[in-house]
Amino acid sequence: MEYVVGAIAGFVLAAAVFLHFILLAGSRRKLLEERNNLCMKEIENLRRELREDSEKNAGQAREIQQHRDLAILLPEFVKQIFSARKAEELAEFMARAVKHMTGAAGIAIFLADRTGRRLSLDFQEGLSDRLRTHLAFGVGEGHVGFVAETGRIFSAEEFRRESVLVKKQIESSAIPGYVPDFAAPMMSQGVLFGVLCLNSIPPTATLVRERVRAIAAIGAAANENIRLLERFEIAADLDPDTALPGRNQLSTRMDSELERVRRFSSPLSLIELQIPQGSLPDRLLAREVMRMCANHLKAAMRNIDTGIRISRDSILLLLPGTGEEGLEIVMSRLAREIPGTSNEEGDRIDSVRMRSWTCQPSDDLSVETALSMLDSAVFQEYHA
Repeated sequence: MEYVVGAIAGFVLAAAVFLHFILLAGSRRKLLEERNNLCMKEIENLRRELREDSEKNAGQAREIQQHRDLAILLPEFVKQIFSARKAEELAEFMARAVKHMTGAAGIAIFLADRTGRRLSLDFQEGLSDRLRTHLAFGVGEGHVGFVAETGRIFSAEEFRRESVLVKKQIESSAIPGYVPDFAAPMMSQGVLFGVLCLNSIPPTATLVRERVRAIAAIGAAANENIRLLERFEIAADLDPDTALPGRNQLSTRMDSELERVRRFSSPLSLIELQIPQGSLPDRLLAREVMRMCANHLKAAMRNIDTGIRISRDSILLLLPGTGEEGLEIVMSRLAREIPGTSNEEGDRIDSVRMRSWTCQPSDDLSVETALSMLDSAVFQEYHA
């Protein structure tokens, strides 16, 4: 009997120990599962942080690349803006720079008159449903006039923070249906030259305020140069598109060079360059190709050479001291370099036509006779 009781007691004890180990194993398994779940969550959090860091790094890399691209492009934009000879061209060049640097889909440029009291719309892109050309208003009127009057950079967010009285005054005289998202005054040395306005700026655009402020300042300085240039052009009678002497100076310059031929017994060569694109109906492209041609000639000409724009698509070169052999070298160089010349916007000179004539020291010619001899020469066409 005692053996039976002992066996039962031993069995019960073994069962209890077994159950205890099972319970310990279950709780340990549960603890391991909890730790495993925590580890999985930490791994998932690390993966998410890694993805976010990767996206952030990629975004920073793109932004750095954009800034590098702009650092390369900005000097070209500046040169292009300062190359403008008319206010209309200046507005177009500024709009191109703004579009590249901010990505804005709507651009409007209002230029001030010489008194600084009136503003007029000189350029708009992407805003034809709200703005029309020949729009004019006074400084101080509406959002644009408020920017012109105060010299402050305007944004829609800043406008919401203005006082009720200022808002009421601005809205009562605003252009119907038009509110710029961003506007900057074009001022130089305290003189107002206009207002640059932007709409539909992409959310991803960075440093918009700084870039628009820079372009507005560059545009103001270029506009100041245009006004100075206009005064010099009136005095010097330069062609506004190419900054070369105009046809009115042809007779005077030719007579002077023919006198040099007679006095110094040196030859004089004439080259008439004709750019077929210079007579295209697209006047902006026509002016651009003639400007590119003129710029190339001014860079290649000697100090004693003279270029005269004699028609819409033609430039006459006076090359003192250049005989027939030198003339061939010059024409060969021009035929090789001018066709194919292009600018950053993709405008390109496709071809050039040239004819030439050389006046020898023994020839005693008048201006009319020399030009008649050139007219009898045959044009030769050269393509890129």
